[in-house]
Amino acid sequence: MIRNEMIFVDSDLQNKPDVIGLISCTAKKLGLVLDEGVFIEKVFAREAEISTSVGCQVAIPHGKSDTVVEPFIAFMRTSNAFKWDENSDELVKLIFLIGVPAKDANKLHLKYIAEISKKLINDDFRENLLTLKTKEEIFNLLESINNNVNK
Repeated sequence: MIRNEMIFVDSDLQNKPDVIGLISCTAKKLGLVLDEGVFIEKVFAREAEISTSVGCQVAIPHGKSDTVVEPFIAFMRTSNAFKWDENSDELVKLIFLIGVPAKDANKLHLKYIAEISKKLINDDFRENLLTLKTKEEIFNLLESINNNVNK
């Protein structure tokens, strides 16, 4: 699920297409997805339904597709907050991108979103995501999501 290689700290990216593109490209390089283009299309199709910006500077985009070989959760913290959607003034700085195989989609992505959401309710958790310095520190913080999803 969450891997150190899928954590991006203090990225200079400033828009949704670039964020989703970089994470999807990395997922392809790691063998988590077969076709990053197809995965990106699925993520943007979901975004077209309703924004995945959830408040508190957080967005949780997700894609369900047969091109996803292994389920994953990626995390990116950007250097500066930016508008996730043109139709909203809400700014985003913390992004969790979820990828799940289409066959596992119904249960799995909801379980991931539920675990991430439970953690994000905690102000200290969000503050740590904003202030921890290294990928390793953030990975250790996010490891509890892996542990809870695997129960």
